[in-house]
This record gives sequence, structure tokens and C-alpha cells, in this order.
Amino acid sequence: MPAKVVTAVALYGAKKGPLRELLQATQEILRGQLGAGFRPYTLDQIHSTLIRLDWLPDSRTGLAVNTRYREVTGAADPMAPARALQILGSFGESAHRIRIGGYRPGSPATFSSRGAHPHDRMFSVQGPAFVLVGWPLATITGGISVKPLDDLRRNMKDANVLHWYHESPSDIDNDFHLVVGHHDGAPLAQAPAAVGAVRQHLAEHPAEVDVGIGQVTVIASDSPTLTPARFIGRLPGDRAEIMELFR
Repeated sequence: MPAKVVTAVALYGAKKGPLRELLQATQEILRGQLGAGFRPYTLDQIHSTLIRLDWLPDSRTGLAVNTRYREVTGAADPMAPARALQILGSFGESAHRIRIGGYRPGSPATFSSRGAHPHDRMFSVQGPAFVLVGWPLATITGGISVKPLDDLRRNMKDANVLHWYHESPSDIDNDFHLVVGHHDGAPLAQAPAAVGAVRQHLAEHPAEVDVGIGQVTVIASDSPTLTPARFIGRLPGDRAEIMELFR
């Protein structure tokens, strides 16, 4: 039986330097605002999903079909895991610098994220999750026409893998998401103040991190929080073991 979640992520595991400091500061602000109503992820557990690779076997062929691809298209075209790993490897050949934070309300921005100003998108509460969002530095300096994360996700269609936020050809997702924790019984009315406090901190204390193939892992888990992980594999060394996840 395949794991419920198979996903390619960045930065799963130990954190260091400015990113670690930013994550710790974010969680401390949320604890201060929400107390026991905030349930943090461990620093090692925090990650950014690059592309979900969940699959189920086709009832006729037994071959792996990407879950999201089938949901959106209704087709049962089998995944091409080798092509998916090739695309991931190409993305990671050179490091992509990601910036998190640094946006004041109404400050000039060369891009938007789902139609919103980066200040409003760099931290938010989405359902039960508190989510940091950063963007590739190439996008920040060059505009939305430079979108390496969206390109990676779009290229995955060559492997019959559909990104969660690419339901139509015009959809763009160049966001680098990091869930830092969840609500744990905190009144929803407290969330806006907590989000505002984190945004205020991020505006003055941005952090940058490089993401290349050394920071990319493929993880199998029965929980979207990726804990516990049933499998953690890195490219290129664990390629054969990763391929086994799709059989």
C-alpha cells in the first residue's frame, strides 16, 4: 500500500543560520500571542513542499497515477517517476536563493502572489496552519517573468504529475511555503493579531536561504505533517530507493 503522502520538499531536517533564527522568532511570537493555543512544528519538521507526488494504482493496469492529476483531469495516465526525478535534479543543479520577509505594507514590489502584495502573503493563517511564504530572489529582482519554482511545478506535467495549485494553464505558484505550526484550540479572533505581529517582525528581519539539490528530499509519510516519515531519500544517491516508492 503506498504511503498517503509522497512529496518532494526542501529544507526538511536540521536548520541553521538566519533561517533557523527566523523560524525560532516566528514561533516565539506566535507562542507569545496564542500561548497553548499554538502547536509548533519542530524545526527539523518544517519544510517547503516543492511538488506532491502522491499516487494510487490504476484499477486496470496497476500502474501509479498521480492523485492530483487524476482528480483534475479525470485521466489515468501513469506517472513517469524517472522523468519526475530528472526534473527535480535539473531544478537543483544550481542553488536558488529564497528570501523570506522584508516587505512593508504598500512597499514597491515587482510581483504579486495570487494577486496579493508580498507583505500580505509572507505570513498568514490558512485553515489550521500558520504559513510563511518566501520567493526566489530572481523573482524579486527580475519580476514575475522569472519564476523558477513555478517552472519546476509546471515542468512536472511532463511526468504526468500535476501541481496542487495548477488547475488551469494560467495558474501560477512561485511561492515557497513553510508551515511553522497549527492552531491548537486558540480562538480564531486571536489569529489576526498574531499574524500582524509576525508580519511586522518579518518586514524588518528578512532571511535568505539557498535551495539546491542538497536541500531537496523525497519523503513518504502517512501524515501531511511528514512526521513520522516512512522514508527519506535524497538525490542522486537514493534514486533507486525513491523509484521503489512508485511500485
